Amino acid sequence: MRIGVVSDTHGKAHLFREAVKQMGTVDLLIHAGDHFSDAVTMGKEIGIKLVAVTGNCDWHDSGPDEEELDIMGYKILVTHGHKYGVKRDNAKLIKKLREGKYNLIVYGHSHFPEITRLADGILLNPGSVSFPRRGSRCSYAIVLIDKNGILPYIHELNWQP
Repeated sequence: MRIGVVSDTHGKAHLFREAVKQMGTVDLLIHAGDHFSDAVTMGKEIGIKLVAVTGNCDWHDSGPDEEELDIMGYKILVTHGHKYGVKRDNAKLIKKLREGKYNLIVYGHSHFPEITRLADGILLNPGSVSFPRRGSRCSYAIVLIDKNGILPYIHELNWQP
């Protein structure tokens, strides 16, 4: 399975569309919060399965805070990350991963792309397609899942205004 992952689109629909275009064919699109309505709109446009959660900037949208997925026997948690203090560090998400319930936790909020591989599983932040931070560039992620495991990749958005 090939999964596209974005976060923190913040109303920049043209950058979100460009990321989806650059992803190529995906079986599922995940939006890890902040501007849940962007995800709803994109889901209608592209016509593929989409999973989205709300973030700290989504007080005006009704949607889930977290989503749990089971893909090919792998357990995935999608959250925005603000309730786990991810701008400070990943300690709370690492603790959650070490509880053994999830193989992959997808989150956003920090606007910084990051893959943390632990013996217990993987933390994935695709960064932001709209407002990157800490010297990063606009980015998204691709996650490949098959019987051999989970392989996440960060991709910089190839885009010029």
